[in-house]
Amino acid sequence: MPSPARKPKKPPHGTTHSHIYGRLRSALMNGDFLPAQRLVVRDLAERFNTSPMPVREALRRLVSEEALIDHPNRGVLIPEATVEVISDLVRVRCSIEGSAAEWAATTITTDEIAEAEAINARMQAIVSHPDERQDYLALNRQFHFLIYRASRSPVLLPIIERLWLRAGPWLNIMRLGATLGLGLDHHAEILDALHKGDGQKARRAIVADISDAADIMLRAASRGSMDLNGKPPPQDRKRR
Repeated sequence: MPSPARKPKKPPHGTTHSHIYGRLRSALMNGDFLPAQRLVVRDLAERFNTSPMPVREALRRLVSEEALIDHPNRGVLIPEATVEVISDLVRVRCSIEGSAAEWAATTITTDEIAEAEAINARMQAIVSHPDERQDYLALNRQFHFLIYRASRSPVLLPIIERLWLRAGPWLNIMRLGATLGLGLDHHAEILDALHKGDGQKARRAIVADISDAADIMLRAASRGSMDLNGKPPPQDRKRR
């Protein structure tokens, strides 16, 4: 008698949790969520095709890292994009990410520069085809982190990732029709500096890229959170 077919094994609990945590982190850094948005466990479980438990664990971990807020009445929220928060994050990002770019100028390889150029070319193509703008911020993160990894500093990289967990949701404004493509001139300056091994120029270009985007975000935040994405934050839902 043939043995019954075996059911596929589910991944270990810890593996599922780590996987969902990694996907949520990427989504935050890519600007897939909005400032002040409420994160509903059931919705995220459906999105990631998993059970609610690993989603809850991932959310708790991100709350402990201060990437999310656990509000006593509203549940888990994306932090609001206030002028004070943006200003402080920008100041720190300019210092730390500027250092990473400066170091990378002397350690990046020609293959890595070619990869950064290819990513930047894809971003430029999206400007001409704005219907594909959903991928723009993910490509922008790939461009920046390729350079930061090239700094060869395992200590610095997790610090930058933590900053992007906070900054990602308010980067949404950079893929609106009026702002899509702004900053690509700074990307060209960064690439030129990397080709020349000019660390100071690479630092200045990264700082200019961060600062110019921050000016737009600060103006939006000063008018209220709805201006960050052109509409009010999503309304709370009762289910969780």
